[in-house]
This record gives sequence, C-alpha cells and structure tokens, in this order.
Amino acid sequence: MITFDERLTLAKKELGRSVISINPNFWKERRKKRGNPLLFGIKDTNQIPNELITKLVKHPEFLWLTIDKAANRGRAIDTDLINPITYRLMTGSTSGGPVNIVKGLIDFAIGTDGGGSILAPAMSCQLPSMIGAGLGLVSKSSKLSTDGIKFRASVGVIGKNFSIVRKVMEVLIDNTLDGSGEHRKVRIIIPKKGSVVCPDNEDMNEKLMRYFLRINLEEFTIDEVEMTGIDDRRRGIQIIQDQLHSQNADLIVTCEGPVDVFGYGETLPMHFGKTGKKISQDHGKYLLRSANMCKTTAISIPTENLATSILIIGRNGLEHARLAVHLASAFEQVIHLPKVWKDYYLGEIRM
Repeated sequence: MITFDERLTLAKKELGRSVISINPNFWKERRKKRGNPLLFGIKDTNQIPNELITKLVKHPEFLWLTIDKAANRGRAIDTDLINPITYRLMTGSTSGGPVNIVKGLIDFAIGTDGGGSILAPAMSCQLPSMIGAGLGLVSKSSKLSTDGIKFRASVGVIGKNFSIVRKVMEVLIDNTLDGSGEHRKVRIIIPKKGSVVCPDNEDMNEKLMRYFLRINLEEFTIDEVEMTGIDDRRRGIQIIQDQLHSQNADLIVTCEGPVDVFGYGETLPMHFGKTGKKISQDHGKYLLRSANMCKTTAISIPTENLATSILIIGRNGLEHARLAVHLASAFEQVIHLPKVWKDYYLGEIRM
C-alpha cells in the first residue's frame, strides 16, 4: 500500500504542473483523522463556497492534500497539462484534479462545472463524476459563457470510483443518496437510433443499449427521442428542458466521448473561421455541455472504451438525484474496465 509519505512526495513532484500548492498542515490534520482517510484536492478557484470546503476538511474520513490546477480563465482545454490516459491536451477547466487522481496523489477532487468542466475532464481520464446543481450545490456567482449563455456553475466531485463520489456528495448535501427504495417505473430518455453518431463512428443509441441490456430493465421504461445536433449547447439545453420538464421524464441517458481525442471541444477556436471550426469538431461532448446550465444533477460512469462515459442527467431535486445514483451504481457493476487500468493507475503499484 502506498503510504501517506509517498503520496506527499508525489504531490511535491507535481508542484508547478497539476498541483498548485500543498496543504501546509497536512501532518497536523492527519493526526486528527481515523484509520486511512481519503486524500482529496480542491480546484484552484474562489467559486467553491467555503462551507462546502469546511465540511470536507473537518470530516474524520477525508484529508486535504492539494490545491489542483485549473485551466486558464476556465477554458475547456488546459494547454499546460497532458492527459495521462489519452496523451492529448488535458480537458478543462477542472483539469488538475483528475490528473492527480490518476497519478495516485489523491482519491477524489472537488471542482466546479459550468458547461462540462467536471464531467468532461472526468470522462477524458476514465473516472466517475457527479455535479450537484440539482441539489443546490452551486458556485458563489454567475458568469457568461463564450457562446453568450449566462449560468451559475455547480460544485461536484471526481473520484477513483463511484462509491467515493457518492460518499463525498452525501457529505456535501447532508443527506443520503440511496435510491434503491423507490418502487415505481423510472422513465428514461435516450437518443433515437440514427440521430447521434459519435466520433468513433458508432451510433450512440447502439452503444447505450449494449449497457442497458446488461442490467435489470424491469425498473425502467426507455423511450427514444430525436437528438440530432446535441453537440451544440443551445440544442442540448432545449432537449434537456423539454424532456425533463415538459415531457416529465425522470432521467436522460447518453454515451459521451471519446472526449477530446479526435478533436478538441473548445468554443473559442470556433469563432475563427473554417479552420477553427474544423479543429473543434469530433470532440465527443454532447449533453455534458448543457447539463449544469439546466440545473440538473448529472453523473458520469466510465466505460471500457477510451475517454468514453455514460452520462445520466436527472431533474432538479433529491428524488431524481437518488434515481440517477441508483442507475449509475447498476451500470458501474456491469462495466468492467481493463485490469491494467485498475492495477496501474488506480491500484497500489509504486511508480
């Protein structure tokens, strides 16, 4: 097992890269914790409410280690970091946290998501995540996106596994997210076959159904909806609002990615003619870009395909967050990531 000394040493090696700073009171706080606490990092932003950070710092099973790098000016690509899984530029803006998880420094990272800034970095690093706009976990202030949409970022978590993500989110909201007690059919919306083709040339509907057929479908009703164009944020917002509110669906599920492998999902280059649009194509980001802006609860669960995750979006409120968690847990149980990934990146192999 990697010791706390070794993880602190790893963190020091990353200073100036994925780590901005290290908790100066690490060992003092370590003595107050019980057992083997989970180490965590905090995104380098002033937008996470202080009371949420205090909950994590004071929790007996969590130990703060790092301030994690964020992409410059909140951009969707961090040109200072390389993704250790895809070898491409790291997805932003919560960029340093997932890198530090993969490198073995920390077990989870807390960050902010305006237009995919937690969901996309997590997906690009094969990690689960959850954002909590639908649970009232939001940033201190609002801002304007580069495509002219006013929004307030959500606060969320990226972790080694979904159990950790769920545990941390329960601490943040002071409530349980157990949805196994719900005894009703859950109505799920997925893209209609033929309406969304991913950058790997696979139909999103066919991808999703492979995973749905692995779980118990007796609890769910699955309806298909035309989702052409959901890589455009405004179209994504329209779909989410229509299905979750006007059509009264419980959850929307997509299969997103490969994220930032065949192209970079950054809106800034799109304003610079044909060349800018060309390098921004095939980025693999769909409803993850719109989930927070619709004030939802959203969860990503990595699949066995590179930089690709199932995205579950639930309506505002605790009930639908629990439904989303229940489905996410079911998917995680039937998705088997490569052994080399679990051993080399998420295990205890010393580098």
